[in-house]
Amino acid sequence: MASASASASARRTRRALHLSLGFGMVCGLAAATTAPAAAADPIVKAPTLMTLRLDAPTAYLTFKDNSEPDTLYTITLTEKDNPGYTKIVRQAPGGVPGTGRVATRSATGIKPGVAYCATIRATVHYDYSDLNPYELEDPDTPESNKVCADPVDASKPQSAPTDLSIGPVTGEAKPPSGTSRNYWVAYSNKGADAKGVVLEVWATGPMKLRRPPENGTFSGFTCAAAGASGFRCTGGTVKPAEKGSIPFLISVTGTGNGTIHASITGSGDANTADNASSFDFEAIPRVV
Repeated sequence: MASASASASARRTRRALHLSLGFGMVCGLAAATTAPAAAADPIVKAPTLMTLRLDAPTAYLTFKDNSEPDTLYTITLTEKDNPGYTKIVRQAPGGVPGTGRVATRSATGIKPGVAYCATIRATVHYDYSDLNPYELEDPDTPESNKVCADPVDASKPQSAPTDLSIGPVTGEAKPPSGTSRNYWVAYSNKGADAKGVVLEVWATGPMKLRRPPENGTFSGFTCAAAGASGFRCTGGTVKPAEKGSIPFLISVTGTGNGTIHASITGSGDANTADNASSFDFEAIPRVV
């Protein structure tokens, strides 16, 4: 019902925009009449900024999207102790489905060792269904709340927000059919303790899991097979600055192309942009 209500509201607003534009063209007041209508639209709401992580030269923002359909985001960064200094303004892709979803976007150009404050706003697309020769610009939401953060200190990872990441998946790029091969999935944490971590690996193509990793050997994970070609490890604890690599054994069941996928998740992860990785392979005929 909420979706239908939002859709109906959007249609009402678009009609109001059209009427405002038509009246404004006659009276020479188009800009004055269209702006309030866009601002009042319930689908044009500012994002809610949740976390900011500064790992120069990149800033990572985690936020809740409150607008639909968003086409892009504009990130504004100012130095915390020198707000009058030149602002850093960057655009990031939109496309977060629906509303209320948590997403991560990044902006480059920050200085190392400098604290910053950030806001983010969305641009919302209007799809005009009525006939109107005067196309209106897509409106921007108001800016989000402001969040400030200190830069990541590489020598003190425990003081930084949790940042789990999946490194490269490594192994043989052209495994022979009918053989067994080992592959490795690297993982790490740049910030504070990450508990209850879940790591998942699965393959598409001519591969079948032969043996999942041993339980408890890697950061306390408990691993079990998940489907015919993957596994799921749960309950891991990845400490600050810890790096690890989980090996797994697969059987190459045929020939052709495929991909190994890996992902990692954990509560409090401040940067989800680096939580997945993949490895393309081509299984080839075995030479006897």
